[in-house]
Amino acid sequence: MISINSKILDDIYINDKFNIDKTIAASKAELLRFINNPSRIVSKKPVVMALEPDQSAYVQELYDNFEDVVLANVAEINAFKNFFDNIINVSTMKTTQYKNFRNELIKRLGYKELRDNFYPRYFEKIGIKTCVYCSSQYALTVRKVNNQKCAKFQVDHYYSKSDYPCFSISFYNLYPVCGPCNNSKSVSTTNFNLYSDDFNDYKSSKFKFELDKNSLLKYRVNGINSELKVIFNEPAGSNFKSLFAIEGIYETQKDIAEELVLKSMIYNKSYTNSLKNALKKLYKDKAPMLEQLLVGNYIEESDIHKRPMAKFTQDIAKQLKLL
Repeated sequence: MISINSKILDDIYINDKFNIDKTIAASKAELLRFINNPSRIVSKKPVVMALEPDQSAYVQELYDNFEDVVLANVAEINAFKNFFDNIINVSTMKTTQYKNFRNELIKRLGYKELRDNFYPRYFEKIGIKTCVYCSSQYALTVRKVNNQKCAKFQVDHYYSKSDYPCFSISFYNLYPVCGPCNNSKSVSTTNFNLYSDDFNDYKSSKFKFELDKNSLLKYRVNGINSELKVIFNEPAGSNFKSLFAIEGIYETQKDIAEELVLKSMIYNKSYTNSLKNALKKLYKDKAPMLEQLLVGNYIEESDIHKRPMAKFTQDIAKQLKLL
């Protein structure tokens, strides 16, 4: 629910250039094998594929621009998108006749292997642990890898890999998400860019949670949990509510909101200051953590990708003047 500075990805590439270049080279080599010998495996046997002229052109252009496509930033991906649309448009790519072609292309690029082996280390370096859409769950799924069940990052493609197989392993096209949001979004697109070089995008989130003021007053009178009503505000043009049922998800988290309301009633300013002083005497360098301990989650917007419910907790805590 907040962009991250795209410079983070640039720094990761600089610091891990050898391994990333090695990974890109392996995918490009497999793509060349596909160009020289178009085929796919059916019942454990290779079957020759007769590529249409536009399919051959699509793969060749991808090969010729491969490194640039994989490392393309948001603006560059959009430019490449228009370029590949002119070769095979989305409506054609989605047809049954092109299914084997797009599936084989995604397979040759090695998306599945990268998802299981490379991306977990990559997203860990970025610092994202939670779903960038709903922020309510870790961006993980459980899969079998080498006959063992493992927790792996769940990856969504900003531009669907079924619409644009050319971007199936492009770093800036990959968003860590939870399973429900990934399934709900499917091949739809959002106007949310996770990676941005605009300070205003990663300075603060344009999305906001709050408790309905009337419901908050009622709760303070009768203490009935069901009285609390969660409101989710999204920027104009956003489709998060319709795509991910955000308010429905957070309506199930009223216990967290209730805890914050009760804390706001108990921990007044003077009491909070006394706790700060006590903590300072015990652990001087830990005193700034009091607010985090108080709300039970990260308190900086830049950290909302690190723990589920951080965005929700922060917004409600700010409304209640706990932060």
